[in-house]
Amino acid sequence: MIRLDIPNLEETIQSLTGPLQHMPKECEKAAARAINRTLSAMRAEAIRIARRAYVYVPGRVFDKMYLRTARKGAVQGSLYIAGQRGISLYNFRPQPKYPGKRPPSGVSVQVRKGGVRRVHEMLGYSKPFIMKKKRGKEFGGYGVFVRKNGVKNYRKQGRHSAWKGVQMLFGASPIQSLLRKESQQQLMDKAAEVFPRRLQHEVNFQIGKLAVAGKWR
Repeated sequence: MIRLDIPNLEETIQSLTGPLQHMPKECEKAAARAINRTLSAMRAEAIRIARRAYVYVPGRVFDKMYLRTARKGAVQGSLYIAGQRGISLYNFRPQPKYPGKRPPSGVSVQVRKGGVRRVHEMLGYSKPFIMKKKRGKEFGGYGVFVRKNGVKNYRKQGRHSAWKGVQMLFGASPIQSLLRKESQQQLMDKAAEVFPRRLQHEVNFQIGKLAVAGKWR
C-alpha cells in the first residue's frame, strides 16, 4: 500500500491562514476544505496516470484508492493506494480473441499503451490459449489460459475436466503504474500546486463570510 501526504502541509497552513489565526474555528474549516479538495485532485491525477499507461482500465480497479479526509479536530489527510493481483489478460487486446484457432506461438496481448504485443509464457506450461471461464463474476466470459504440460484434456469425462491443470493469466493492475517514483512525484507536484491555491481561496471565503456577518475584525 502507498500513502501520499500533501507536502509542506503545516508550513503552508501557517503561512496562508495568518488573517484567520484569531478565529480558530474558521481557520480550521478553511484548512480542512483545502486539504480535502487537494486530496481529490491527487486522486483524479492518479486515475489519469493509470489510464494513460494501460490499454484497459476498469473502473473497479480504483476502489482500492481512497482518501483519509480532514475533519473537525483532525486537520490532516492522506491518499492511500492499494494494489490487486491484476486484471485478466483477456482485457488487453488478445489475438486471436476467441477459442478455436491457436497460433503456434500462442495468444499475444498488448498491456501498455504504445507497448509491443507479447506472448506470456510460463515454464512447464503450454502456449497461451483462449477458453471460456466457468466461474466468477464474469461467468461465461473468456480468458487467456495455459495448461500444465503433461495434463491431458479429457472432455468426454465431463464438462469440468477441461480445467485440469489449467491456469488463467493476469496482467499488471493499472494501480502498479503508481508504484513508480516518477508517478508518485507527479502526484506530489499536483498537491504542491493545488493546495496553496485552494487554501488561499478558502481563507478568502471565510473572511468574506465573517465580513458579511459583521464578525470580521
